[in-house]
Amino acid sequence: MKKCTLAFALFAILPVVSANAYNNVRRNSSYYSGRSTSVVNNIYYNQTSAQYVPYYVQQQNNTDYKSNYYNRDTFKSVKKQETNSQQTSQMRKYFLVHPFFQPLEGKFGSVTDVSYANNHFNFDILNGSVLDIDKNSATYNSIIADGIAGISGKAETTQLVVKEDFSYGISDTLSIIGMAQYDKTEVTFKDWSGGEPSDSTSSSGINVFGLGLQKRFVDNEKWIANFSGFYQHQKDTANTFIGEVKAGYKVSRTTLYGLGRLGYSDLIEGDIYGAYVDAPDGDWIMLSYNTDVKDVMYIEGGVGIFSVLSKDFTLNGEMVFGKYDWHNQISVKGAIGWQPGDSFALNLYASTSVYDSGKGKVKEYMNYDVNPDVTYFPVEAQGTHLSYTMGDYKIKDYNEWKIGAQVILYF
Repeated sequence: MKKCTLAFALFAILPVVSANAYNNVRRNSSYYSGRSTSVVNNIYYNQTSAQYVPYYVQQQNNTDYKSNYYNRDTFKSVKKQETNSQQTSQMRKYFLVHPFFQPLEGKFGSVTDVSYANNHFNFDILNGSVLDIDKNSATYNSIIADGIAGISGKAETTQLVVKEDFSYGISDTLSIIGMAQYDKTEVTFKDWSGGEPSDSTSSSGINVFGLGLQKRFVDNEKWIANFSGFYQHQKDTANTFIGEVKAGYKVSRTTLYGLGRLGYSDLIEGDIYGAYVDAPDGDWIMLSYNTDVKDVMYIEGGVGIFSVLSKDFTLNGEMVFGKYDWHNQISVKGAIGWQPGDSFALNLYASTSVYDSGKGKVKEYMNYDVNPDVTYFPVEAQGTHLSYTMGDYKIKDYNEWKIGAQVILYF
C-alpha cells in the first residue's frame, strides 16, 4: 500500500521572510514654517521648529558617500542645527514591519507569527473499484465491486501555527535566521450528500525547523534589493529548500516592490500527498492531489506596496501568483502595522485566494476499509474483512484564507 503525506502541512511551511528597511537620509534644502512631519525613504522624521533648516547624516568624510552610507554608527546619528536661536530636532524611525527589514550588525530581530489558516473544497465522487485485500477471503486480490459514485462532500483543513523567526546581523547587509514552528492541523471530510457523519483527523507538535541567510545587495536613494536562502525540515514530511529575491523602488513614503520565490521539497515518506483522514479502527480515506511523486516544486512571483501612513502606522499589500505543483493560484494579502517605539512592532495581516486552477480538476481517491459493508459484494466475497477502493473525484471549487499577527522585537 502506498504511503501518504499530508499536503496542507507541507505547503504551510512557506516562509515569512524578514527583510530590511535600511534607507539613507537625503539632504533637503526646502524651508517652511510651523510644525510638520515628513517621511524620506520610509523613515519617519518629526520636525518641531519655527523654521525648517537643512538636515543630514553626520559623515566622517563627506566625499566618501558609500563608506559613510554603510557605517552603522554614522547612520544612526542625526545632526542638530541652530539658526537664530531656533532649533530643529529630528526623530528617525526604523520600521520593523517594512518588507525589507533585517537587523543591523550585532543586532537581533525576533518575529513571532501566530496564524490561523483554512483550506476547503467541495468534491464529487465519480467512480471507483473495490479490491478485496483480505488474505483469508475467497476473492482475495480481486475486484469485487464498483465503488459508490454520485455522492459528494466537503474537505476542510484548518491549521493553527505559532512560528518564531530569530535573526542576527552578521553585518549591516548580511543576517542569519533560525526558525521553529508549532502547528496544530485538523482535516475533516463532511457534508456528505448521503447524510453520513463527518470524519476528522488532527495532529500537533513542533514540526518544522529551519536555518537561512539574508543578503541585501542593493540599497541606495532609489532602489533596495535582497536575496534569501533557507533550508527547512518538516518532521516525517519533507526537506525543503527555498530561495527568494526582492527588489523595491522608493518613492517618498512608499516602497513599490516585486518578489520571486522558488521552493523544492524532497518528500521523506511516501509518494502520494493530499487531504487524509484516518479512524481509530484502522479505516482511512485520502483525496490525493498528486501521486507517484518523490519531490514537489513551487514557484511564486508577485508585486507589493508598503506605505507609511503616520509616525506609528503602516500599510502593506501584496498580490502573488503561484504555481504549486498540481495547481496554480492568485492570492492577495493586506497588513497594517503599528510601531509605537524603536524596538517593538505589531503587524496584523490577512490573505485569501482570488483564483485557483484546482476547480474542475479530476484527481484520485483511496479508501482503506476495515470490516466493510458487504451488502453489495458478491456472495463469495461477503466474508471479507478488508477492502481497498480506488477511483476518481472531481474538485468543484478550491479556496484558502489565512489571518495572523506578528509581534516583532528588535534589540
